[in-house]
Amino acid sequence: MQSPVLHYLYDPFCGWCYGAAPMVSAAQQIPDLKIRAHGVGLLSGDKVQMMSPEWVDFVRPHEARIRAFSKQQFGDAYVHGVQEHQDVLLDSSPPIAAMLVAEEFDARGVVMLKRLQTAYYQEGRAIADRAVIGELSEELGYERDAFLNRLEAMLTSNVISHIALSNDMLKALNMRGFPAFALEIDGELHNMPLGRYFSRPAFFKQEIEALLDGHRA
Repeated sequence: MQSPVLHYLYDPFCGWCYGAAPMVSAAQQIPDLKIRAHGVGLLSGDKVQMMSPEWVDFVRPHEARIRAFSKQQFGDAYVHGVQEHQDVLLDSSPPIAAMLVAEEFDARGVVMLKRLQTAYYQEGRAIADRAVIGELSEELGYERDAFLNRLEAMLTSNVISHIALSNDMLKALNMRGFPAFALEIDGELHNMPLGRYFSRPAFFKQEIEALLDGHRA
């Protein structure tokens, strides 16, 4: 059997994707399972915007539901920090690029993604800001200037095509939204419906392991 891959379609500014982080953590415990993140660009290109009261009014009802289902916490620095500062840029492309650079450097794209999520939703840091990305890259052990130089190149040459391919995958999987998960085993994709697992990360892990065991038998 080829090494299995869990495809994870996400956006760094998607609260439901932050809520799914425990599912990703559970899947990371499975030996030999590769997790491949695909950024969909919720707020990329012509959808880039600044923080605004309208955006806050849109996301807060979702965040209450996310907290209830996933037990993921939205920190005071986020609720009373970035959400109240209208100079915060909401652009999915830089954090997606940071994930891609970390993946390219040492296959830690998912680690960078999860760190970006906690930086934004718990620590209230503006994760589209190059300075913040640089700080997080250093925290994860990367050389700051090398990481940021590659980030700019990634934004110029790779991110647009990556986002396009991610959205193509979302459509091919017949997924209506994100986060979305699909387990690839020997080239065959198995959809993992979010609603079945969102509040049950341990069950998500068990179901993946059962599918893998079924193919090994």
